[in-house]
Amino acid sequence: MTASADHALLLLADLGEASARAHTEATLVPAVSAALSRHLPLRRLDLRRGAAAPGAPEVRRGAGGEAIAVFALRDAEGAVGCATMALGGGAALDVSPALLEAIGRLLAVALRQVQVLGRVAAIARRAQGEKRTLKEELERVALPREVVAVGPAMRAIFQQMVPLVARQDTTVLVRGETGTGKEVIARRIHALSRRAERPFLAVNCGALPEGLVESALFGHERGAFTGAAARHHGLFERASAGTLLLDEVGELPRAAQAKLLRVLQEGEIERVGGEGAVRVSVRVIAATHRPLEDMVASGGFREDLYYRLQVFPIIVPPLRDRPEDLEPLTRVIVEKVAASFGRTPPRVSAESMARLRAHGWPGNVRELENVIERSMVMSTGDELILSAPLSAAPGATGRVMTYREAAQRCIEDALRAAGGKIYGDDGAAAALGLKPTTLQSKMRKLGIRKDGEKG
Repeated sequence: MTASADHALLLLADLGEASARAHTEATLVPAVSAALSRHLPLRRLDLRRGAAAPGAPEVRRGAGGEAIAVFALRDAEGAVGCATMALGGGAALDVSPALLEAIGRLLAVALRQVQVLGRVAAIARRAQGEKRTLKEELERVALPREVVAVGPAMRAIFQQMVPLVARQDTTVLVRGETGTGKEVIARRIHALSRRAERPFLAVNCGALPEGLVESALFGHERGAFTGAAARHHGLFERASAGTLLLDEVGELPRAAQAKLLRVLQEGEIERVGGEGAVRVSVRVIAATHRPLEDMVASGGFREDLYYRLQVFPIIVPPLRDRPEDLEPLTRVIVEKVAASFGRTPPRVSAESMARLRAHGWPGNVRELENVIERSMVMSTGDELILSAPLSAAPGATGRVMTYREAAQRCIEDALRAAGGKIYGDDGAAAALGLKPTTLQSKMRKLGIRKDGEKG
């Protein structure tokens, strides 16, 4: 049949709308074929980018009796390619050359559009990849404010080991003394991992009541035990698709160790009182200060679990073995505590830093935080007055310092920092938050002279 002018306009409008919705070459042919099929007995359509085409549209009879229309794809910028349509029915031979030319122009515009969109998408993908690579590199070398890694040992951990293991879901065992910052390392691994947008949960296994360890970790069903009034989702389910830090993993009882091994090997948990396994996807980071090898030898820790946790060990050195980190750590902690107190960070004098360096820090960074916070309470001026005494390891001296001795040390430190002055904004009384007369009265009772020496 001869397409009427109205029919041709409807066809071209339908074709233009369909081609506008196609954004790739793979979707363009099905979209325009569907539009053409609604108006013509189309059997197939072939678009060839860059192929030569006759100057004018050609329509010839195919071997199977179908009509083959060949026409150029040409827009305002020139030739784009060639189109071949196979049309069924003898009447298809009456499709006008003018209509074929109009179809060719529409298809040329659509084909050039998807080519441009393809190039833009490729550039966007490349830019996104470069952005991701740059972000990973910046995160590797530009550590968060709370992370201090000046010495070579901590730099190796945060700039090499952590970024390396963060990319995988490998189980990590962070080992080190209490207070060395094992949780900071675990949080950094999570932040650099593909699970960063998912939950990070931490639990101190040693703080869990022995009878509730399995319920806390793996959950329980309603009625599993007295008081279980409803189903409870354990930490493994709540950390779904994220990361779970098992701090002090060496404190887990043997029964919980067996269930933890199953989670690590099979990715399944079973709630207390449950009748079936529950699949979980959780990245496990374990931490401990205990000598797990000795516990394995004595039977306190499962050997198979030990080797399953020890896939990627990270050993955190104690603060006494990384003196380079002490001063920057002190600055960061002073600023953090001052912000929590709503005040300007006080200055840390060279004398105070010398005292900090001389201390052995058996409690590591946690002890340093406690010392600075306690000192900030006592320091009301613009200089940090270290509390007296700096804490010692439990049992290190064989006795606890008396209140009188602690008060003497505190006043002596304040007088020494003030150069012996009692009065004034920069005097020891102001630093201790006392009236000068009250301070003098305490000094007399404790036998402390003005120069800071005991009488």
